[in-house]
Amino acid sequence: MKRYKVMVAQPIAKEGLERLEQAGLEVIYPEQPVDDRLLEVPEDCDAILIRTAQIGRQVIEQCPQLKVIARHGIGVDNIDMAAASEKGIFVTNVPRSNTNSVAEHVVGMMIALAHHIVKADKVLRKGRFEVRNLFIGSELAGKTLGLIGYGNIGRLVVNKCTSGLGMNAIVYDPYVKEVHLDGVRLVDSIETILTESDFVSLHLPYLPEMHHFINAEALKKMKNSAYLINCARGGLVDEEALYHAIQSGDIAGAGLDVFEDEPAPKQHLLWELEQVIVTPHMAAHTKDALIRMAVGAADEIIAVLNGKEPAHCVNRHQLNRTGAINQ
Repeated sequence: MKRYKVMVAQPIAKEGLERLEQAGLEVIYPEQPVDDRLLEVPEDCDAILIRTAQIGRQVIEQCPQLKVIARHGIGVDNIDMAAASEKGIFVTNVPRSNTNSVAEHVVGMMIALAHHIVKADKVLRKGRFEVRNLFIGSELAGKTLGLIGYGNIGRLVVNKCTSGLGMNAIVYDPYVKEVHLDGVRLVDSIETILTESDFVSLHLPYLPEMHHFINAEALKKMKNSAYLINCARGGLVDEEALYHAIQSGDIAGAGLDVFEDEPAPKQHLLWELEQVIVTPHMAAHTKDALIRMAVGAADEIIAVLNGKEPAHCVNRHQLNRTGAINQ
């Protein structure tokens, strides 16, 4: 009986590896550590479990037995979906595995910015206790949170902020028709979000048509006391325009977990600004979420290799149109 071969392209929690091995699958690893792009996969590979590395057409086409690419996370913009669908390969994700971790990260950035926590920490370490009278924060209670995008993470952020922190929330999402939550108002334009919010938080995927949609013009519409939060995808924000907007006082600051170029460069304009909090695309990196993502991705691979439909196939419609499923 054939023993299916699974390439785990980047390190994952041991619980995920154990799940694959307990299912009788042969787990293999790249010969060299994979950072931004997966370039080599054995031709007889049946499945690939991937985190953040790019998988292009070349890799997909060199594996005639490939049946499933399982994304360790939610977004699948690092996978050539067209190539996978043409070859009848399932592309799966684990849609709710890291939502709470990312939502907590968003809220944490909001609190840290409003209360000047990072700035105060840096200065106090230099012995300047008197800055307690300079860094005067503001409460989140009563402030308005504006969300662009209202998916699973966005909904959780809103729930934490309205029920837990006493904030109001306004939401823009063209795919959402109504919101059933006290203190939340659905609006019909991004401009309303920009002009009325004390915190603007992005919760949408990156698409070419959304490139730099938060640009100099959009930032000019925000309150000069407002903060921008982006824990979604780099490329949505024009980082140079953001730098100038903060430096000139058009907005108060920003919290960023994602960047247009990743890994982010060692030298960056935004690094100069104390009004900006940055983290290295780690919002989903809690022990809890990493285990859920690893196990969830492993379970999708096991299902497909056992001849079953995966629970979370993101290219199902494309596969149906092409009529090709590589079983």
